[in-house]
Formats: sequence, C-alpha cells, structure tokens
Amino acid sequence: MRAIVTCECCSHRQAVARAIRSPEAFHVVCHECEGVLRVEVTADDLSTAQKSVGRSRKARV
Repeated sequence: MRAIVTCECCSHRQAVARAIRSPEAFHVVCHECEGVLRVEVTADDLSTAQKSVGRSRKARV
C-alpha cells in the first residue's frame, strides 16, 4: 500500500515514499513546513486499500 499524508499544520499533501505492507506507525517530515507528522497505518487501512485495488483492477479488465 502507498499512502498520501496531509500535513495538519499547512495542509500540504505528499506521498509516503515506501511501500507499507503491515500495520505500523512512523514519522514523516512535511516537505512544505518541515513539521513532523505521525502516521499510523492499521490493519483496517491495509484491508480497505487491498479491496480498493481489487475493484480498480476488475474495472480495467
């Protein structure tokens, strides 16, 4: 799964540069204001992302 993170301070949106394969929490530095963001990915987030990918692949076939 890839994630898009929105900074709570400046509302800048940026992509997380690495794949997320398991539930975890990590920190990202905002590219715009240099604020530190805590990102938490849950098992539910991963499940939802996998279901979404499955639907978009079926739509293209």
